[in-house]
Amino acid sequence: MKRYKIFVPLAFLALIVIGVLLLFALVPYSDLAITIILIFIPAAIGVSFLIRYLVTVRKRSIKEKVMERDIEGIANRYAEQMRILYDFEDKYAISTKEFRNELGKVKEGLFELGCEVNGRIKIDRVKLMKVVFADVEWVIKMFESIKDRHEVVLYSRMIDKCRDYLESIKELENAGYENIQSKIERIESRIRESEGVEVDSLELSMFMNGVASILEEALRICLRDAHGLEVEGRESANADTARIRTDIKIVEHSIEHGNYENATKVLKSVIVRLVGVLKDAFERYKAHTLELTNVVVEISDKEEDKKEVEEMRKSIEACMLPSQMRKLREYGDALIGKSMSTLEAVYSRIFEIEGEIAKENPATEIYPVEYWARDKMGEIEELRSMSGSDIKGFIHRYMLLASDAHSRLMYDSERLKYIKNLSFKKKALPKK
Repeated sequence: MKRYKIFVPLAFLALIVIGVLLLFALVPYSDLAITIILIFIPAAIGVSFLIRYLVTVRKRSIKEKVMERDIEGIANRYAEQMRILYDFEDKYAISTKEFRNELGKVKEGLFELGCEVNGRIKIDRVKLMKVVFADVEWVIKMFESIKDRHEVVLYSRMIDKCRDYLESIKELENAGYENIQSKIERIESRIRESEGVEVDSLELSMFMNGVASILEEALRICLRDAHGLEVEGRESANADTARIRTDIKIVEHSIEHGNYENATKVLKSVIVRLVGVLKDAFERYKAHTLELTNVVVEISDKEEDKKEVEEMRKSIEACMLPSQMRKLREYGDALIGKSMSTLEAVYSRIFEIEGEIAKENPATEIYPVEYWARDKMGEIEELRSMSGSDIKGFIHRYMLLASDAHSRLMYDSERLKYIKNLSFKKKALPKK
């Protein structure tokens, strides 16, 4: 740049001298030559100034563009860092106040460089002309040093929050929400994996988002269970669950807005109240289903059917808490289905035996009862229609039908043997 500052004035001076000499040398010869010289001198002056302008301005333009690029880069990193920190505050209630306060120095430094960061980035090009690269490097180093100091603290607070989340869903499991064990294990695994996470705000944010996602899945499972238990309380226990339904709506709203602490607190309150509402209904239903298993085993004639019912009995006995009412109901529905198929099998067996008896055409004194009609299967259809609404009434009706069918099956089986034996003896007698 210095050589241009020396060369341009000398060249300009030389052109003036040449122009003056030519002017005086050609005065006697030509007016045209004089005119050309007079035009040449200002043109030369203009060209020299143009050269100097282009060289100076072009060099300044490149410097300013590089400077502006670097400043915008650090400003964008600052804005992104602040966004991440506000996310930690808003989504997870993890304090980042000290970190954000320190970053205020970076914002001030950027302002001194002609860059205002306030929602969007604005560059003051007048201030930028006075900035040197050393000033930009100083702001970058200050930003990095602040990050290095505070990201370690942020990591520690993040892990503490993850452990709080873990404890909260463990409390929900202990309170009665049983279907979240896999989510608990996943969060425990993520916490163990956290030792390999890079201590960088963006990486920490991604890690925290992953843990929060698992927590949200767990809360939604609990919410679904609460919905089901509320229905059970309303239908099985005939309880007024209006307040519980309102609290469930609060949980839905809290989950949607990321307020996991409030969602956890209300879910815990909901399950405690539902357990109280369902306690008596749970005990009654469990007693009825166990009673039904005894009846089904009694009328079953196949060992594999008896084993299946015994397995159902074990599952029913394993349900110990009112919060397991939906699971108990599932086992009860399966048992009812099995009881229906068992009773149908008994009816079908009776019809088969009586068909064989009818072929023998026994006398009234040998078979002194009426044959069962096929339309007795209608009794089973009537029974099936009441199974879902009135378990107590269903069991009472089932026991009557099962006892009647079982007695008839035993009687018909004995009569068939007697009739066939009698027929065999008649055939064995010698003809007269």
